[in-house]
Amino acid sequence: MLTPLKMSRRVRTCLLAALFGSLLSGGRVRTEETEPRIVHHPSDVVVKPGSPATLSCRVDGSPKPTIEWLRNGQPLGTDKGDGRAVPMVLSEGSLFFLNVGGGRRGQTHEGVYACVATNSAGKATSRNASLYIAGEMV
Repeated sequence: MLTPLKMSRRVRTCLLAALFGSLLSGGRVRTEETEPRIVHHPSDVVVKPGSPATLSCRVDGSPKPTIEWLRNGQPLGTDKGDGRAVPMVLSEGSLFFLNVGGGRRGQTHEGVYACVATNSAGKATSRNASLYIAGEMV
């Protein structure tokens, strides 16, 4: 059985464990970089003011892509904190709003959103998805 001990972009060091002991082995393993690919695009959602909402985005690629969200074509400011007024990007890439429309100074979360996945091999952008707040004029 090979167990990874240390990983880098191109070199993997493994420990080979057998019944009679262990053998430390080093070598080069070719890892293939693949461009990001959107495997689950976000879809339109309608929510009541003050309700939570999630826009889903799932991506594939190697190395693991980072996710950024756009709102009305502009990079979206996200929060790593409590997320009450500002949406949070969850670990799998989805965009979560704890309190839609609950922004300060009359800010609204309504708009057209897209997720952008980026890694060293390239970039992919999802289809657009609209977030509508029930009762607000479009």
